[in-house]
Amino acid sequence: METSQMPMLPTKTSGLAIASLVTGLIGVAPFPIVAPLAIIFGHMAMSRIKKSSGQVSGFGMALAGTILGYVGLVWCITAMIIISGATASTEESDRHGCFMNTRNVQLAVRGHQNMTSLNVGDPIEWNVIIGPDGYLPQPSCPAGGIYTFANTIPTIGTVICQCSHADHVPPSHADW
Repeated sequence: METSQMPMLPTKTSGLAIASLVTGLIGVAPFPIVAPLAIIFGHMAMSRIKKSSGQVSGFGMALAGTILGYVGLVWCITAMIIISGATASTEESDRHGCFMNTRNVQLAVRGHQNMTSLNVGDPIEWNVIIGPDGYLPQPSCPAGGIYTFANTIPTIGTVICQCSHADHVPPSHADW
């Protein structure tokens, strides 16, 4: 008995599957910004391959490209979070370092005032407070701000030294 075989139709590889794999590979390492393209191309290719009744191949490539696209996307988002968090952390650290400098100057002046019986309005001897022979070394703002200093002993609650950065003003200094 003779059996007839149906001729096999040649299959072609999906261009979208290839595009997904290539953009997925690029999206993981050097250019994570293209990762969403790998995901889109991969899903489109897998859908078309499933609907092609075997006429189009490349499902594995499309799947690999899609997975690499998701990996690249996660990597990109993680990197952005880390970078933005590091920047915010540095700014906050600089701000608090500046607060500490301001507070230390304030405490040194108040301590000197108490030890020498100075009154509000008396001149501040900055060479006694700050410098090689003073209570403190010269303070410097971690963010590069410039400090200005009062000339006289202020009333309680008035900041003696202020930074040029607007957000480096201590929020609470009523008891200073």
